[in-house]
Amino acid sequence: MRLRIDGCDVSLDLPAGSTFGAVLAEAGRNVASQGRVVSRIVADGREVSTRFEREMADRPGGEIETVDVTTTTPDALLREALDGAIGLSLAIRRDAETILSTLRAGDLAAAGPRYEACIESLGTFFQLAGAVFNAIGTGVFPLAVRSASAEELPTPPDSTAGILQRLLRAQKASDWNAVAGILEGEILPNIDGWSTFFKALKETLH
Repeated sequence: MRLRIDGCDVSLDLPAGSTFGAVLAEAGRNVASQGRVVSRIVADGREVSTRFEREMADRPGGEIETVDVTTTTPDALLREALDGAIGLSLAIRRDAETILSTLRAGDLAAAGPRYEACIESLGTFFQLAGAVFNAIGTGVFPLAVRSASAEELPTPPDSTAGILQRLLRAQKASDWNAVAGILEGEILPNIDGWSTFFKALKETLH
């Protein structure tokens, strides 16, 4: 397997038959030793998402021809993640408000497709939100606070996973009144809380 990091070929000291997961772990350590973080992985022309990486972890590295790893600085990646999270939170809020309007009007046909897309976006958002918060907590994203102390930052919302599970249960039961109630009373406040948290973090980076 050919490994390239930022366009340069890299030889890793790994035993023959190492798995794809072992190769990526070693590549990650190589990147971290230079004070950088992995921002993108492409294996044989296919971008490797977090889920795809888990699925491929035990695959023999010899089955993959080329892996391209792109890196960036922790600060730049944090800024990118915050911008993405804030933008996605605003889009989800708009979709949720539209879904609420159509549900209250009794137009399930119009609400259905947008609701499915909104659920997918919520899953992506909550995964991103959790990853960013955990990365800050573990020091992957060192937070160099400038305009406020860390203690002054708002606390990120909790019970996110539980809210999404309740929403999916209500949908499965075709209880659209409950769906509307969870969207309005739980999802929107939760999204707003995360958005406020991310905006406050972004302010500290100026």
